[in-house]
Amino acid sequence: MWGRIAGLTIKEFTQVLRDPIILFLIVYLYSAELVICTLALGFDVQNLKLGVIDHDRTEASRSVIQALTGGDNFVLAAQFADMRQVEDHLQRGALDAVVEIPPGFARRIAAGRRVDLGVVVDGSNGNIAARARAYVIEILARFAQERTAVQIHTHGVQPVLRVWYNPDLTNTRFMALTMLAEAGLMLGVVLPAAAIVREKQGGTIEQLRVTPVRAHELFLAKITPTIVICSGAVFPVLFILTLLGIPVQGGIGTLLALTVVFLMSAVSIGVFVATITNTLQQAMLVSFFGLFPLLFLSGTIAPIESMPGWLQAASQASPLLHYVDIVSGLFLKGAGIGELWSHAAALIAISAAMFAGGWFLFKRQW
Repeated sequence: MWGRIAGLTIKEFTQVLRDPIILFLIVYLYSAELVICTLALGFDVQNLKLGVIDHDRTEASRSVIQALTGGDNFVLAAQFADMRQVEDHLQRGALDAVVEIPPGFARRIAAGRRVDLGVVVDGSNGNIAARARAYVIEILARFAQERTAVQIHTHGVQPVLRVWYNPDLTNTRFMALTMLAEAGLMLGVVLPAAAIVREKQGGTIEQLRVTPVRAHELFLAKITPTIVICSGAVFPVLFILTLLGIPVQGGIGTLLALTVVFLMSAVSIGVFVATITNTLQQAMLVSFFGLFPLLFLSGTIAPIESMPGWLQAASQASPLLHYVDIVSGLFLKGAGIGELWSHAAALIAISAAMFAGGWFLFKRQW
């Protein structure tokens, strides 16, 4: 049996290694796409175009403008005399937000009275609008706190904020780790599905049926190259992530072991897809239509907590959800198997269920 498995596995490795398209896909997903998507698809919004209407024109109002534009969040695009001049700029997309400082702003601040600032945000892009609104609220709240402390000279309780694991609050780290997980999921599903369906479509599976090869031996030979190659791709990815400022904090051995467990769950989905399809085109369509729900339920696009209860329960069936938590824990928190064992158990359960379903259907076809 082991001789047959070895022969089939060598054949599968040979087919993968001599296929330039597959090799390019593996290298591209684990290198170029990871870097491009990390740098281009981050949700951190910077350099928003800010318009200002300053009716007060005092040192205090200029300090507000400086507070808003002093960081990377806003760039002062223009100042206006009134709101009528602003409307055309908002319609053309020349401004993302506008802040209107009322007359008497400095006098009210000095007296410790409440001051209402008008804020208009371009809501045509919901993501940018939400970030712009949050930035304005945060900056103005910080300004008011600092200004009040200076004017009144109070020494009350002041919170000291510390952010662990991602101190600069950028999305780059999470995006890079998400792309690593998505690359593994895509290759883990597509490569074994294509390898098995190719045998069906080419008619060679009929020839294998009359040989001493057993169904489980063919299964092992089909999934081994994907697991070995994708696991090996973790090492150059470690170098790329280090260059991006995301070195692994946990154990590399733990990362490799849990990556294998994750790839097993992805491969099990690919095997199941192969058993219910007969052509390469069908396999690709089913694979990609299946990948979208797994992506949406992974928590990488929208928080799981914001979903309905039944979708939160369904999200536990997404291998991507568990592996993103694994790599986040290993890279950012320095977590170990003691903290991540529940995710490993979930991936093993997913693998067992999908392999069992695929084996049952394939055995009937064999």
